Amino acid sequence: MDIKLIPLWTKKELIKAISATDPTDNFLVKEKTEILGVSINDKTIKKGDLFIPIKGNKFDGHNFIESAIKNGAVGVIASDLKLAKKYNALYVNDTKKALIKMAQFARKRFKGKTIAITGSTGKTSTRYITSTILKKYGETHYSQGNNNNLIGVCLTLSRLPATKKYCVLELGMNHIGEIEELTKIVLPNIVLITNVSNSHIANFKNEKEIAEAKSEIFLGLKDPSSVILNADNKWSNLLFKKAKKAKTKIHFFGFKDNSKTKIIKIEDKKNGSIVSFNNIKNWHLKYLNSIQAINALAAISILNELNLDISIGMKIISEMKPLPGRGEIITINFECKNKSFLIDDSYNASPAAMGAALLSFYKSKSSLQDYETVIIISDMLELGKDAAKLHANLIPIIKKINPDILITLGSETLKIAIELNLNKKIISYHDIEQLLKDLPKILKPKQNILVKGSNGTGLWKLVNFVKNEYNYQESNNAA
Repeated sequence: MDIKLIPLWTKKELIKAISATDPTDNFLVKEKTEILGVSINDKTIKKGDLFIPIKGNKFDGHNFIESAIKNGAVGVIASDLKLAKKYNALYVNDTKKALIKMAQFARKRFKGKTIAITGSTGKTSTRYITSTILKKYGETHYSQGNNNNLIGVCLTLSRLPATKKYCVLELGMNHIGEIEELTKIVLPNIVLITNVSNSHIANFKNEKEIAEAKSEIFLGLKDPSSVILNADNKWSNLLFKKAKKAKTKIHFFGFKDNSKTKIIKIEDKKNGSIVSFNNIKNWHLKYLNSIQAINALAAISILNELNLDISIGMKIISEMKPLPGRGEIITINFECKNKSFLIDDSYNASPAAMGAALLSFYKSKSSLQDYETVIIISDMLELGKDAAKLHANLIPIIKKINPDILITLGSETLKIAIELNLNKKIISYHDIEQLLKDLPKILKPKQNILVKGSNGTGLWKLVNFVKNEYNYQESNNAA
């Protein structure tokens, strides 16, 4: 039996939402033509999608209308009247503004609960954990990939079916005012700030200004509302005062006594962790380490604010594995049957995240004592004038780890290598391509390897290289 797909947008709704005109009166006139999705990319478009060509500084999506239609687009919105007539498209003055209006309309017609997650680190993993477990409580819509800027958030909302029960959105920022713009579109019922640290500090005067920019998220709260804050973060008091002005319910999670989700202990166990919180003792997360355990408890706090039975979510989290690039463990198999384990934390890096990853790696040494320890780190980007100092702050934990091999990529991590002057093997690179050429000489059986760095350095290519060139498996059972 064929399943009847419910249209995401009707022509009437769409015209009303974006104040469009239909110059040819032929938009969606074909029999059984329905909008089932929304896309701004002609290459990834799916059959039934509405194509919205966005204009950028170096490109114009209108040049790809033909391609989008060939690939399955059932309709187009255009800001060029000649093209609108040619392709039976809806006409608007500005397609980017049209996408924003669609997002606003979709949010206002949505009657479920909307959760917005932001923070300097951990927001993507927390969004992933939250959306995964909420699916067990009701139909859930959520951000895909790294869609956390204006275009990404609006695209996610434009795809939001009115019938879903939950919507989980990730909000990112790299300048003042960005979160305010997003939250006033999203209108969240529940807001979670994972933490505040010096990520993207190059665009701010100081860390306090980052905290204040994050607090803009409270300006869009829609009643009934709740704010969830990390009690252990140094900016929790500032955020608490800002949230109080929004006259919302405030929920702390963390080790501090004022926490509603009160952490008793978190211990690394093999590649997972053991967590005790509130009246729950020794909850075993098989594959999520102590860093990810904090994100898991943030997700549990969301369940509490939604008045849901947390035992269901806990069961799912117990078996969850981290996202690629965010602590996933890759087992490299060699012909001699001895294995090496690579911790892929290559997606991005801030000083707080880098420090936490190194500390977790230090703890992992105890279960792999006969393995050679390898640290591969690249520069942390967007740190501005404090870059040298913030990189130097990593030296004590690297000394504590005392790696057998230290590999650095970039000028700032080179300074770390020079300062350390370990009686071990240190290799520094300025170029990822040269590192990749040398990698087969470095990798060997029985190594415990951490890969951590900013996305812009290209360190993620190393992980792709390993996956392409070696017999591997994505595994979290290293020890």
